Amino acid sequence: MPKAIKKRRKRKGHYNRGTYVSLKTGQICKHRSGWELSYMKWLDENVDVFTWSYEKVIIPYMSNAKTKKMRKYYPDFLVEYVDGHSELIEIKPLRRVHQVKVQKKLLAASDWCRAHSSTLKIVSELELKGLGLL
Repeated sequence: MPKAIKKRRKRKGHYNRGTYVSLKTGQICKHRSGWELSYMKWLDENVDVFTWSYEKVIIPYMSNAKTKKMRKYYPDFLVEYVDGHSELIEIKPLRRVHQVKVQKKLLAASDWCRAHSSTLKIVSELELKGLGLL
């Protein structure tokens, strides 16, 4: 009798996960990717950044218009700068930015930013390379 072929499951969590202690804020952050870790270090070293927080903002959004299912979206960073302005930052690969699920979250984030006098910034691999983080 032939041996059953096991189907390989895609391993979840294969990204660079871990904790980072911010030198600027003293927070202990559990990052979910190497990109987020690099950006955290960059925020700590940037003299224009007054303070930042990781996944502290909670934005409700409708994930399904038919069922009216509400979910919570946690953007990666809320950054406050020395000059007083703030940015909500999402780190996302370019190939994922145009996905429907991501677009729903970004639309809710842009509404949140308008209500809180902030700006939304999507940081992809292009911006990370430009900053010298990749």
